[in-house]
Amino acid sequence: MRRSLLFAGCAALLLASCSPQTFTMSVEMRQPSKSGIDLSRKSMSIVYMDDGQADTTFSNRVASALARNLEEDYFNGNEAIGVYKIPSDSVTLDLMHNLVMDSGDDVVFLLGNPVFGEPSVAKSVSVKNASSVDSAYVTHVQIPYNVRLYVYDSMDKSDNVKNFRGNSILRVPVYNNGVTAQEYIADQGLKNKDEGAELVGAQIFNRFAPVWKPEGYSLYYYDDFKGEWIDAINYVYNYEWRKAADIWMGMMNVKNDEKKACACYNTAVAFYMLGDLNIATKWLDRADSLYSLTLSPGLRKRIEARKN
Repeated sequence: MRRSLLFAGCAALLLASCSPQTFTMSVEMRQPSKSGIDLSRKSMSIVYMDDGQADTTFSNRVASALARNLEEDYFNGNEAIGVYKIPSDSVTLDLMHNLVMDSGDDVVFLLGNPVFGEPSVAKSVSVKNASSVDSAYVTHVQIPYNVRLYVYDSMDKSDNVKNFRGNSILRVPVYNNGVTAQEYIADQGLKNKDEGAELVGAQIFNRFAPVWKPEGYSLYYYDDFKGEWIDAINYVYNYEWRKAADIWMGMMNVKNDEKKACACYNTAVAFYMLGDLNIATKWLDRADSLYSLTLSPGLRKRIEARKN
């Protein structure tokens, strides 16, 4: 969830009433990525294949870059994704099951061995303020490559391995004196191709980056102007869902079933926002058992859709 809220109704409280009022807010909610895989609230690990060749360093850097990009968007930049290697192997469902068991994570990304094509050498370009004659020119070596990425989500009921394939061209700069043989420059480009691994990892991440979509959510409140209902709304305004839920859960001793149902419904919304769908369902069930609220069916559909 992004920290962007738009209020519609809080500033213009109505006169005191025995009936509940509704407070509507707009929140940008995280949707599944372009890959179709929903990574929200799931633990992840990244594994790359080690074929015993020098390309293993390239794979390690790609995997590490992918991990950092995923951590930035899904874990607020905190280190949360382990990077591991395994010997080269055929990719099967059993292998992915074993990787999930070994890592203990919900989702495993498995990076296959990269395949590089023949390099081509672009035209040399002079470098301004070069530090030496040997670095007076820069020549970009273009190296085509393709790579396969396998993803297994243990929380997906389909229980299958998703296979992604990408190809692009690495552009590796090689500094030289302007008369260096192209064969030597091409060879240096291949040796330095690891420098392009960061970009490859970022390109792979683009397919798994979350998509954000604004959604409207409504809460109930009673306009007592200074009581607990307004305090809870103020916590929501500051994105403190847990504190708001604590207030609503503390209202279970009120004698009015409608008010109690509204507090239960709001608590269900709070736990939905916090990502605890099972607890959200229990509070919504309790609300429905107390009173028939018009907003309840819509929230239930959202909870069930996210569970699936």
